[in-house]
Amino acid sequence: MANPFQPNPEESILYRSRPSRKWYALVWRIGGGIFELFIFMLLSFTTFTGLTKGLLTTFLPAAPADVSSRIIFQVIVPILITAWFVEDTAKIFASELILTNQRIWTKGSPYAWTSERETPLTEIKSISFRRDTLFIHLKDTKKIQVHVFPDGKGIARAFAQFTGKTDAI
Repeated sequence: MANPFQPNPEESILYRSRPSRKWYALVWRIGGGIFELFIFMLLSFTTFTGLTKGLLTTFLPAAPADVSSRIIFQVIVPILITAWFVEDTAKIFASELILTNQRIWTKGSPYAWTSERETPLTEIKSISFRRDTLFIHLKDTKKIQVHVFPDGKGIARAFAQFTGKTDAI
């Protein structure tokens, strides 16, 4: 996969973050997602469909209530959960963050289909983290960019060390 990041002249990379692509991390995330999908499908085919049918029969005839509950929990919801799982898995391979002395460049975060985005360091008020989540607080807009990277702590520390802003870490 080609990396579209190109440093500007006189720009140096301070920190480069990539998600963990170790086999055991991939197996854990993908295997866990498949297990969750399997459990939900099992529950939706039995419990959720029956409960929804019971609720729908209070204002619909039995046959349309049964068809509606089956469509919801055996077609629509599994498709949505599968799409979420595929997107989350794709993010493992697509996410990247590069902190330079001029900007922060991100790709594939917060969603796998997110294209490249760069934020000049002059627009950043502070960077904080909590667990695997990185919060980039912007100066002018009061907006917060949220990115999920396993090494958010390292990114926040590299930013604080470079800029001297240690208030948010």
